[in-house]
Amino acid sequence: MIERAIETDIPEITVLIEEAIKTCIDVTNHEANELVSQCVSNMHWWRNNANDTVHLVYRTDDRIVGVVLIKEYWNLVSLFVAPDHHARGIGKQLVLEALSQCRGKSPKGIVKLCSSTHAQDFYRTIGFHQVGEPKALPGGCIPFSYLLG
Repeated sequence: MIERAIETDIPEITVLIEEAIKTCIDVTNHEANELVSQCVSNMHWWRNNANDTVHLVYRTDDRIVGVVLIKEYWNLVSLFVAPDHHARGIGKQLVLEALSQCRGKSPKGIVKLCSSTHAQDFYRTIGFHQVGEPKALPGGCIPFSYLLG
C-alpha cells in the first residue's frame, strides 16, 4: 500500500536505504555510507520542506519495503525498494504515483534524476529519457528526465 511518508518513518526508511545501497550498488563501504548520508540529508530537507515534495512509502505487512522522494516536484532524489521485494512492481508503482502527484506542480514541467548504473533500464521502461552523458560518481550517475503531461 502506498502512503505519504511521515516523520516517524525516517529510521525505518534509513535502514531500507542502507540495505538497498549496500546490496544493490557496486560501491565500497565508505562510498555506500556517503550515499546513505546524502539520502538522510534529503530526508531532513523534506522534513523542513514537506509542502514542496512528494515523499511516499510502500508498506506491506506493516513494513516499509519501498520509498520515493521527489524534491520541489521535479528532482527525484531517492527511489529504493528492499532487495527481498525486487521485481514485484513496487518501484514502478511508487514512481508512477509520485509522477502523478507532480503533474501541475513541477515548475519545470518535468522530473529529473541521476540514475545509478543498476537502475537505468528500469527508468527507461517507465518513460524516462537519458538527457546527458553519465558522470563518474560512485554507483553511476546517468541523467534522465520525464516529461509530465
